[in-house]
Amino acid sequence: MLTVHVSKTGSVALAALIAGLCLGPAFSAASRSAQDGVYSAEQAKRGQSVYREECAKCHAENLTGGDGSPELAGPEFRARWTGKTVGQLFELLRKTMPTDDPGHLAIRQYVDLTAYLLQANEFPAGQKDLDRDIAAMNEIQIPAGAKPAK
Repeated sequence: MLTVHVSKTGSVALAALIAGLCLGPAFSAASRSAQDGVYSAEQAKRGQSVYREECAKCHAENLTGGDGSPELAGPEFRARWTGKTVGQLFELLRKTMPTDDPGHLAIRQYVDLTAYLLQANEFPAGQKDLDRDIAAMNEIQIPAGAKPAK
């Protein structure tokens, strides 16, 4: 049995440390935002092709969802994902989509699809592709909404 003695002032820090260890990277403070141009336009274009082939049959060509499939672009999507990370979005796609054969796409296709969903929700493109590393994606928070294009 492990016994830890902590002063009152150290108890908050210890609780934060334990919470961080137990909850893992998805609950850590993200250091970047999807507003920072975290994917490239070319990557989103590749993701759009994946979407048309694999996702549009359930989520509609215009990403509005339907018959039990949620919308993937618009206010409902942004509200559902606000405060979560790009890594969490990627992992959900990779582990559950498409529903008739989850996980059958290549990692690159899931990353490209994630980039396309960011673009469809009006988060700006940048110069580099979205990193395939889940730890890097978990550092990118999805904010409340995209800033209007200028």
